[in-house]
Amino acid sequence: RAGRFHSFQRDPMNDLPLGQLAAAVAGGAAVAYALVAINSSKRAPVPHGTVLYYHSSCQGFTGRADAIVRMLEHAGCKYECKAPSDVPASFAEEQGCFAVPFVSFPGGLVLSQSQAIHQHLGRVLGLYPKTLDDEARAMQVALNAADLISEGGKKFKEDPARLKKWLGVFEGTLGRTGTGYFVGDSLTYADFASYSWLKLMLTLTTASAFPRIEAFIKMMDSLPSTQAFNAKGVPLLPASMMP
Repeated sequence: RAGRFHSFQRDPMNDLPLGQLAAAVAGGAAVAYALVAINSSKRAPVPHGTVLYYHSSCQGFTGRADAIVRMLEHAGCKYECKAPSDVPASFAEEQGCFAVPFVSFPGGLVLSQSQAIHQHLGRVLGLYPKTLDDEARAMQVALNAADLISEGGKKFKEDPARLKKWLGVFEGTLGRTGTGYFVGDSLTYADFASYSWLKLMLTLTTASAFPRIEAFIKMMDSLPSTQAFNAKGVPLLPASMMP
């Protein structure tokens, strides 16, 4: 009966010296890491038919929907922007959405929370980081921009030192990459999440003190999609909220 086990094939990995075994395991981990990175950079079809819900249907101001609009415009995506009064009741009851902006995608996905929307749009529109490390860095930049928004320009007028500290963080991030982008060597959602707010904040201080941010804004300003959207004259904030 023992003879029936004679055809069992010995695993050659069991015969490897410890050093070679460790190298093989490390190599496998590197391959797995690369496969995850490749998978994360895959671009889905442009989600034509996307619906964005935000105050004034983004006609009076863009606010926290600014980066969403700009990414959709940059990708040439056909989308519609509706008012909060048009939001289906199911968004709150079934989709976990609380406050606009909301985005409804053609496949049925509905998202709230600006940074979640930015990240997902970045992935489907080809504006997503190329490595796992840069995925984390992009989210950090986007969340820094969200904190900048939350603190608000009026507060920075009263505390210019804090504004300079914040701008120094963004200036340093651009210095670390050395590419003109916040992450990697190409546009990502982190750039769109930061653009309009940094442009506004620079008007409250000595812009020349932050040359990398100035150059970044000029680069974003030069994008055809940015020029076309800026020509519409839709402000970032209502006049009552401007610093």
